[in-house]
Amino acid sequence: MRNEREQQRREAPAPRARGQGRPAGRSGTGVRPLRRTGGLRLVPAPGERRPAAPGTNLSAGAPGATWGAPCWLSLASGDVLAASAFYARVLGWCHVPLLGPQGRTRLLALREGAPVGTLSQATCDLGVSAGWIPYFGVRDVDGTVDRLRERGATLAVGPLTTGTGRLAVAAGPQEAVFGLRRQAPDPRWRAGAGPVAGFELRTPDIFAAACFYGDLLGWAGTPGDSCEVEYTHGRIEVREGLRTVATLTDAPTSGWRPCFRVADVEVAAVAAAGWGGRIVSPPDGPPERREAVLADAEGNPFTVIAG
Repeated sequence: MRNEREQQRREAPAPRARGQGRPAGRSGTGVRPLRRTGGLRLVPAPGERRPAAPGTNLSAGAPGATWGAPCWLSLASGDVLAASAFYARVLGWCHVPLLGPQGRTRLLALREGAPVGTLSQATCDLGVSAGWIPYFGVRDVDGTVDRLRERGATLAVGPLTTGTGRLAVAAGPQEAVFGLRRQAPDPRWRAGAGPVAGFELRTPDIFAAACFYGDLLGWAGTPGDSCEVEYTHGRIEVREGLRTVATLTDAPTSGWRPCFRVADVEVAAVAAAGWGGRIVSPPDGPPERREAVLADAEGNPFTVIAG
């Protein structure tokens, strides 16, 4: 019997080295590989486990929130009052003042009473225009920041503790700015189920971006405990349950772009051009999926979609 066990140990395959099995041309130490299955669904490679924790609530009273999913949105603006006036006229938002450091204006944007995000004075220098910043919910902000540093990402803000919890802001591959939060500032906020229809990451390499964010945020982990990631129709979709909360699309430049719901896409486009912004891509698509890409007076792009 002992001889048989020794023979089995000798014939057992050797453990795979860390990083073995990455797609050709992909580098980046410390990044867990992803592979495409028959249905083109991105999943962890065999033997690899994600650091994502079980998908418990990001904040009290927020049922169904998932770690690694978008949990908030903010605009870092050079002129908060001018920005609030633009979005009020173009998207019909109202704005409520928030408490903050003296001399720094902070506003909460609402659409028909539902939270959109915060508008605040830009106070850090990322080397790029921060603009709209999506925040992703993580269990351990400080631990995630450590992994960011290991991957050579730029840390711009934090980690720090605010009245709404622990947070940090960083720039990922190609200086795409994003944030991390321990919890959602408002439990009513949901990407894909309110004024914020979702987010789009435009990047020159969607698979490298999926590996970076997937490893950092725990995407494609245990089903039901993390966001699902799927390659379909030439882009990568990130889903929280049945909702698509983010897409990764090929583009020569990189950056996160929010998508907002509006009553009338054409009216929003005309208003943006009339109040100091511009139309990046004119309204297009069928009535139920009509959308346009606009930019505010500071040049921050965003998408509007009928809904």
